[in-house]
Amino acid sequence: MLAASLVLLSLSANPAAGNVVPVADSPPRFDIVASCRDVGKSGVDVGRPASACRDDEERARDTLTARWAQFQPAARTTCVEGATSGGPPSYVEVLTCLEMKKP
Repeated sequence: MLAASLVLLSLSANPAAGNVVPVADSPPRFDIVASCRDVGKSGVDVGRPASACRDDEERARDTLTARWAQFQPAARTTCVEGATSGGPPSYVEVLTCLEMKKP
């Protein structure tokens, strides 16, 4: 218990520690071109052009940027983690997840 208190005290006294920003405090930054590069090749989006994917991702990014503070921090963290595991990250996936988690 004493050791944990000392660690917390040392972290709070460290001026650099105040500059650490958790991932969920701002919208994620994804490479849209890379995320849409393989569209249509996996069988999921067959026949869908990469330009349509990029348009969807850009709209979702803009919406996330405008509405980010409206979503609960825990939901933001969960949705960003989910969208970045497994395949190319997707703003559309993050936005969909957040919308589904709204109270």
